[in-house]
Amino acid sequence: MTGELSAQAWIGIDAETERLYQVALTVRGPLEVAALAAAGGVSEDAARAAIERLRELGFLTSYGVLAPSTALRALHHRRVSERQTELAELETAAGVLDELASGFVTAAPEVLAAHGIELVRGVEEVGRRASALISSARTELMVLNAPPYAQNVLPPYAEMPKGPPAAESETGLAVLRGVHVRNVMAPEGLDLPGRMAAVSELADLGMGVRIRADLPTKLMIADRTTAMLPPSMVADPLESALIIHDGLLANALVPLFEATWDTALPLAAVQGGSDASVDPSGPPTAEERALLTLLASGLKDEGIARQLDVHVHTARRRISALLAKLGASTRFQAGVQAGRRGWLE
Repeated sequence: MTGELSAQAWIGIDAETERLYQVALTVRGPLEVAALAAAGGVSEDAARAAIERLRELGFLTSYGVLAPSTALRALHHRRVSERQTELAELETAAGVLDELASGFVTAAPEVLAAHGIELVRGVEEVGRRASALISSARTELMVLNAPPYAQNVLPPYAEMPKGPPAAESETGLAVLRGVHVRNVMAPEGLDLPGRMAAVSELADLGMGVRIRADLPTKLMIADRTTAMLPPSMVADPLESALIIHDGLLANALVPLFEATWDTALPLAAVQGGSDASVDPSGPPTAEERALLTLLASGLKDEGIARQLDVHVHTARRRISALLAKLGASTRFQAGVQAGRRGWLE
């Protein structure tokens, strides 16, 4: 599915730095620029840049190159701590959005315009403007689809269409024309009739979908330039929405979406049910933990097989199965995914 974070992107390195890190693990003695350049077949400038980046990320210390499990565990803990702090700050900010919105609703139009904010009144007009915002997106669309979900009035930002196929909806057409669409939904949103099928159809087309309980607000952002904060009760024709064009986007709303997206579960984790607190892949078995430890130690397949007391072909099958379970294509990526899931604790 598109929109999912790659292992390299999560760590913050490119493919060449990852390769040189794997080479560095085989270099005996102090890791010098010349030694890494020779072993990796790169220029000394490239080796020096890789060493600096690995040192920044904590994969390389004054004592030498850290094993993947140690480095990834430390990086995971650091990232989790940073993200929790950031998310707490953003959710605190989200808590005052209703208060801010109430103030804007009572403000004069000229005051709103001066702040790059437009007030839209009435459910029908809100739905029309939401459709227009989706249609206007050229590169990116971000959606937080929080409850409540109205059953009698269904503006596009709040509900999937029940008539035409999802691919023919504003969102589907946006995906088909190449817009990078990411949608974070509340679990109860999947319980609405036909919703899972529509969301799955859009996901198959390329829309990124994640699930998270307790979404802070309804929100839609197009091209990081225009945002819409929909009304809290979509069934009430007297409700209103705010269209925002100013710095609040970059300072609060876009980071709020990104932090929410990063802490949500992929749709695959909840397909077949709407409990976003349960990951069907489950925790690792004792055998998988042992295998992760052996992989992190840098042992080759033959060494792993000896440690597990199995044939090398059996060891390779188990390694392949573990990589598949983690959604990784390399052993390094498997370590990253294991760290993100907390399997390296």
